[in-house]
Amino acid sequence: MILSAVVEKEFRMFFRYPLRVISSILVGIVFLLQFVFFGQAVLGGRYSALLEVSTGMGDYPTYALIGYVLWWVSVSPMEAYVWGVRRELQRGTFEMNILSPAKIVELLSGLAISWLLMDSVLMMIVFAIGVVIFAIPLTLLIILKSLPIVVASLIAFLGFGFVFAGLVMMLKNIGPFAQIFEFAMLFFSGVFFPLNVMPKAMIAFSKLFPLTHAAAVVRGLFVGKGYLEVWGEVAWLLVLIPVYWGIGYLIFKWAERITRVIGYGGY
Repeated sequence: MILSAVVEKEFRMFFRYPLRVISSILVGIVFLLQFVFFGQAVLGGRYSALLEVSTGMGDYPTYALIGYVLWWVSVSPMEAYVWGVRRELQRGTFEMNILSPAKIVELLSGLAISWLLMDSVLMMIVFAIGVVIFAIPLTLLIILKSLPIVVASLIAFLGFGFVFAGLVMMLKNIGPFAQIFEFAMLFFSGVFFPLNVMPKAMIAFSKLFPLTHAAAVVRGLFVGKGYLEVWGEVAWLLVLIPVYWGIGYLIFKWAERITRVIGYGGY
């Protein structure tokens, strides 16, 4: 009941202003196009034999579109925890919600899920526009096979997002830190370029991000591979889910204990 109420509230607030929705879509499209056209300029065209050898996918617009959409949706829970909780703190409503019978984890989960759903809607629109602009071949079967991988990646980041929820309660403003993490993930997960161009140490570090494996699996499915052929990446993703949730929960509970002493207010 509380979860659905939080989701409904966030949806009402977001879609109450149509220009905000339109601007989010336009920003998403512009951000995508600049990277795709820049990549094509560097590669000398849409298709790259080198990219295909490195990743199994030679069509750069398809490669970039998959990585970009997955990245945007993956950072959505973290954005919700950082900016959603900060907004409630600024309004003075967060502490009142804490004092209510509702559990704090339930409140935060509703916040994250609502932002995730909203960003998913926006990204589906951006993805559809990208498919049309770049004439990317797409079938219903590919979409259905990709959905479990996308969901698994999102589950991992929903758990890890509690790290940011705890830190924003304690420190109030961690926006710059969150943005560093988000853009580090953009870099280390091979969203716009193949990971094998990086030093071996960075390649090893990139395996700690669920997005790295989710993007690799979905790209593999797009070029006709089956789950058995990408099972190594799937296994990594499944292992990271409990790890991310464990880290997120432990840090959140630590930050919550400190915040209960210093107080939730005083933003």
